[in-house]
Amino acid sequence: MVASWVRKTFSGVGVTQYPPGPHLPTVQQHFLGHVLLCIDVSGSMSGAPLRAAVDGGLEFLTEARQARYECGLVLWDHGVVAHLPTRADDADVRARLRAATTGGGTALTPTLRTVIEELGPLRGDRVVCVFSDGSIADPGPSEQLAAEARALGIRFVVRGLGPGASLGLAAVLTPGAESAEQTVTDIGDLRRGIASMATDLRACPPR
Repeated sequence: MVASWVRKTFSGVGVTQYPPGPHLPTVQQHFLGHVLLCIDVSGSMSGAPLRAAVDGGLEFLTEARQARYECGLVLWDHGVVAHLPTRADDADVRARLRAATTGGGTALTPTLRTVIEELGPLRGDRVVCVFSDGSIADPGPSEQLAAEARALGIRFVVRGLGPGASLGLAAVLTPGAESAEQTVTDIGDLRRGIASMATDLRACPPR
């Protein structure tokens, strides 16, 4: 007689754990990219430029998330107007971008301090995508902070409205890597220009 216990069906849980364990965020950092979209909302961006920038930013967020990047947002003028970190919910990031208003000047150092504080401790591909429509007021201090960020492995992608803005940003954030793609020719091209920064994410997949 065969013992009855051999007829029993044994089952167990799979290798997937739910809810996720405490180490999931650490594991994810090796497979995900992190990107902060930094949009100039100074006074000169009022009206049509801001509307185009918001639309382009929304497209950027869609493409960046499809490329498996966690996306945050910085709205900046002479300070940080708003900062939503890359761990923020996508709906919250989009809502804050849509609610953007303009005012103030264009100092980049507060934004660079913010992105270093957030992205510096993270792993994986860490990118700061910066748009501005004019010359920044603090190129010297910004160059020092940008060099600190690059030393931490953070990379920059820039777009400027017109050659003056793009060359100024590139000189500070991506010295030696200036290209025609960094220049948004006019307001009619602004939406596409900001959205196109997502192509630079795919050029360097998350590590």
